[in-house]
Amino acid sequence: MHIKTVLVTGATGLLGTQILQTLIAQHFKIYATKRVHSKIPFDSGGINWVEISSAEDNIVEVVPETLDYVIHAGALVSYKKSDKEKIFNVNTVWTTKLAEDALEAGVKKFIFISSISALGKKSLDRFIDESTPKSHDEFLTNYGKSKRKAEEMLWEMSSKGLPIVIFNPSVILGPATRYQSSAQLFGYVGDQKPFYTKGLINYIDVRDVAEIVVRSLENKIQNEQFILNSGSTSYREFFAAIAKELQKKPPSIEVPKFMVMLGAVIENVISKCSRNPATLTMETAKMAGNRYTYVAAKANSAFNHSYKTLEQSIEWTVSEMKKTSEL
Repeated sequence: MHIKTVLVTGATGLLGTQILQTLIAQHFKIYATKRVHSKIPFDSGGINWVEISSAEDNIVEVVPETLDYVIHAGALVSYKKSDKEKIFNVNTVWTTKLAEDALEAGVKKFIFISSISALGKKSLDRFIDESTPKSHDEFLTNYGKSKRKAEEMLWEMSSKGLPIVIFNPSVILGPATRYQSSAQLFGYVGDQKPFYTKGLINYIDVRDVAEIVVRSLENKIQNEQFILNSGSTSYREFFAAIAKELQKKPPSIEVPKFMVMLGAVIENVISKCSRNPATLTMETAKMAGNRYTYVAAKANSAFNHSYKTLEQSIEWTVSEMKKTSEL
């Protein structure tokens, strides 16, 4: 019996780590990428690690056997204006190179983890799905633009014979280091910051994303795109739920958008002095008031998945982050 081989990029990140754990349970032969100085996140016996140094590395060629699948979860998530070139190099250029190598190697399916940041938005339509028209002028962040550019390239590659599946997850909830991914939001509440904005947060548990991604490898779905989102709520309710689990006082002061923008300027100065990453930047400030809801009906129909509740995600995330003294 042929054991299927899969390559996972971004394997030391929040989602990549969970994908690895899900794959291990499914008995795939796993290759995973890591930067030279990245820490392996868990006891990963049985995983073949591939060190990468730049977007020019031919990762596919390094795998010493036929590669069946690629799960490209590697990305640079940054909302700092100064990171624009890095963002496009990692999220667009690297993705293009990896997809070209996968096509040449005859990979059976290329899974790309994009983001809801890459999707189109209509000012009069608060509900967004895969068919919402896309305009580059509507994107607020360089991160979203870089992911959208990568998606466009992948559709071109699919027309040349590379089977692809694109996933656009919302905010992925799960345990991580304090300044990584959505863990920053848990840290914000843990520090008992007083402010919140009017916007909505769309969310999904990292375990749900990983399970759907792994299930997509061997099914017949290809050349499709799916929003992954289990729900949405106000930032006030989201922060209150985290505060309840942490037994902390929740943010209680609603901040208008112009003050959020001012706060981003102030936090940028503080960040430079303290050398800690800024939770609030000009780009995240612009997004803070968004009230869009992302509709995952297409994915729900295709995968018939039962999602974790927000309470389950928060309870698990807080519990795991406390174990590592991140909260």
